[in-house]
Amino acid sequence: MRRTRSAAALALSLGVVASGCGGGGNAETTTAADVPAPPAPPDQGTLAVTVEDGDRGTPVAGATVVAFRSDAVIARVRTGASGRADVPGGTRLVEVSKRGLSDGRASVRGAPVAVDLYDPDLQSPEYGGGAARARHVPGVRVGPPDGPPAWTFESRTLIEFPPAVDNGLVVVGVNSGRVYGLNAETGRIIWARRQKGAIASSPAITGDTVLISSMDGALTAYTRAHGTPLWRFSTDGSPVESSPLVVGGRAYIGTWSGRLHAVDVETGLREWSYQAPDDIKGSAALAAGLIVVGDYSGNVHALDPATGAERWTYTGGQRFYGGPAVSGDTIVIGDVGGAVIALDARSGAELWRHSTGAFVYSTAAIAGGTAFIGSYSGRFEALDLATGAVRWSFDAGGRISGSATVVDGLVYTAVLARPGEPRRTFGLDVSTGAVRHRGDDGRYSPAVGAGTTLYLVGTRHLRAHPAAP
Repeated sequence: MRRTRSAAALALSLGVVASGCGGGGNAETTTAADVPAPPAPPDQGTLAVTVEDGDRGTPVAGATVVAFRSDAVIARVRTGASGRADVPGGTRLVEVSKRGLSDGRASVRGAPVAVDLYDPDLQSPEYGGGAARARHVPGVRVGPPDGPPAWTFESRTLIEFPPAVDNGLVVVGVNSGRVYGLNAETGRIIWARRQKGAIASSPAITGDTVLISSMDGALTAYTRAHGTPLWRFSTDGSPVESSPLVVGGRAYIGTWSGRLHAVDVETGLREWSYQAPDDIKGSAALAAGLIVVGDYSGNVHALDPATGAERWTYTGGQRFYGGPAVSGDTIVIGDVGGAVIALDARSGAELWRHSTGAFVYSTAAIAGGTAFIGSYSGRFEALDLATGAVRWSFDAGGRISGSATVVDGLVYTAVLARPGEPRRTFGLDVSTGAVRHRGDDGRYSPAVGAGTTLYLVGTRHLRAHPAAP
């Protein structure tokens, strides 16, 4: 968590000073007015602090800049229209804040200081964008690629799941077990670490912590700044394909042994675990204040987030591999048995069922009252969230395994191509299904939208396409 300080607690103050002396027992008292002020530090001029919106690259006016020397506040100023504020030259640390944006801080080493703040509504810090796993960040405005990417990250092995993106940091895990923290603007590798097991899930970024689940049966926490290991939670060897869900200081992960674990993000200690009848391979989601997760026997479980107590269980599926997606009080989940099912988040009652005629391994994307999902039939379908009726259908020409993502009016999906078949990624108009983008490097979940950037995920490449100026 970011450190905050109270100016009142840190400011230097003068109080009443009393000293005892002999002679009749009378005390001599010195008031604050009698105490000489400490010598002023030598004039070191001023230091420019520039505050920008880290996603848009625009100046942030009206931000509060607090300047520190040691533990003392020495100045508190606001940025002007240019995003600039001047602080005393002896400043060693600045902390910056503005309502509606993330906080920022920077150490001062004599040069002009730049601090980026970010809009929380534009971040995608975990699988599916957030706890609802809707795979849509509504505030992101970036169209389909128009020209080469701003940067490309290349992995030696498969990138099976998309990255997490938060406040200028992109974290991606690859099948070899390596984890990379990248600068979102440049793609430069900030840090890299290696897990013992393969990674078949997306990371989660929460505060100053990055969480990675891995197939060797672990959830590992790293610092976001340097990738320094913090703790490792063991599932006693049961593989984890479940991307961490972070709610209220807890991380929730499912395992092949069928256990859902709630782990304290700060300490790495297990708070509770719940035993499902079969493997949990998909990621959990938050729905109506409950943790919901499917298992490989076709059950959906709704649990109290604090205790793990079961609130309801749905038993009408065959096999749930992909996790649930949530919008309001509606849960949508794909069934490997060949259906897409909608449930009431408050009761677990089935609202509707749509037959796909083939395996459904993916998690739905939900936006604008529509659920978007594909199947092994090769059909990618837009379903009315209220009724399950097909609004439009697109023939992708091959099996669809990965989960779709909606970014600025387009829904992105990819084909699980067989050996020798061409790789294909499509960006489809959410209203009509018309093709607005074609790519040749997708396989699983092909896209993430965050900030003002579209990140396209290929088999071994991650490409960043910023919005046009």
